[in-house]
Amino acid sequence: MEIVNPGFEDYHIHSLNYSDGMSTVDEIAKYAEDIGLTRIAITDHCQAHLDKKLFGNNFYYSMVSRWKNIHNDVHVQFGVEADILNESGDVCMDIQGITPDLILLSTHPAPIYSGDTRKITDAYVNAIERYHDKISFLSHPCSKYFEDFIDIDAVTELCNKYEIPMEFNCANFVYNRTNISNLKKMLSTVNRIYVNSDAHTLNELKELRKMGFEYLRENNFIKL
Repeated sequence: MEIVNPGFEDYHIHSLNYSDGMSTVDEIAKYAEDIGLTRIAITDHCQAHLDKKLFGNNFYYSMVSRWKNIHNDVHVQFGVEADILNESGDVCMDIQGITPDLILLSTHPAPIYSGDTRKITDAYVNAIERYHDKISFLSHPCSKYFEDFIDIDAVTELCNKYEIPMEFNCANFVYNRTNISNLKKMLSTVNRIYVNSDAHTLNELKELRKMGFEYLRENNFIKL
């Protein structure tokens, strides 16, 4: 198993500007340097998620093309946490009609996912087959949202086939939202993973990946 971001890089962070984070993009960029991060991605929720959860859009997303990190040398990228919407594999991957290059493919329970919960594996398979050339990595596939119905082995096998990394989501792990059995299956067979915080606060940005790496070391998935 290769960890794509073993160092000081976090590619799953939410902001106050565009979804449900508690800090602005500028605050995140400033703090990232303080805790030693060199590359980060602001990956706010897609428009379907924002609409169905009634999250307000605080800023025009078109402004990200004009934003520059004037605070430090941390490389800041903008992406989207896209959502699978149904078992047919329909996916929302835009924010305010704009689709970034970095696309995290996720699932969240109703009202975001509106399909048959029992067919969540079909939803993953169909979405990956349709959009594998666009997906940067699969986000929190081991969450408890659909733990009773997802075939994590089948999803992992398909990601390996298309060379799509999967994610060890540290927020879900720390806050007991991860199915540990599925996590261990994924970590035992996946070719490549990202270890990301899914931070919604600055403290989470600082602490969650540390706790994730501790788990990986303690369970002999890595020897760093």
